Amino acid sequence: MVQYRLLYGDGRGLAEPARMLFNYAKVEFEDDRSTTLANIDQIRHELPFGQVPVLIIDNNVRIAQSKAIFRFLGRKFGLAGKDEVEEALVDSYGDFLADLITNTTNEVSAEDAQSYIENKWENYLDKIVEASGTGFVAKSGVTWVDFLMANFYENSVKSGKDYIANIKNLKVIHDNVNNLPQLKEYFSNRKETQY
Repeated sequence: MVQYRLLYGDGRGLAEPARMLFNYAKVEFEDDRSTTLANIDQIRHELPFGQVPVLIIDNNVRIAQSKAIFRFLGRKFGLAGKDEVEEALVDSYGDFLADLITNTTNEVSAEDAQSYIENKWENYLDKIVEASGTGFVAKSGVTWVDFLMANFYENSVKSGKDYIANIKNLKVIHDNVNNLPQLKEYFSNRKETQY
């Protein structure tokens, strides 16, 4: 049996969609939350790019970069699209979300973020979700990108970014992910974290 170890800190952050994927698929994994600012320099040489999250497979292969981890797990667990075309669309939606994150976080003003959302992002997300007819981004149903979007929405609301909280279909995806029967137990037992 394949052994998975997800290496990150004691927070949801960039690792949470991977945890959601494992729990949705009911696949066992070691949720190693031992990385801290105090000890990362001691383990940095073991990390492909010197940062976390990292997915370690059979104590051998190390996959770095959160979206690469999500794509891998999505494919592995059948949550990447029903065929090659839908898989490519799902990948594009993941990159589309990355554009939103870039244009609404870090050094971007709330006004610029709001303008980006209203003039570009929200309209396209509405078209994607409405075209799917599933309440998720893909016609075949839930994918790894939906977990990523739900996590981004939750983190944004938690940090007081009302301009994210008001994106209607991002909230729809968040609520649909949070109501998946496969994740009910995980969400009910998940501890609160700072990030």
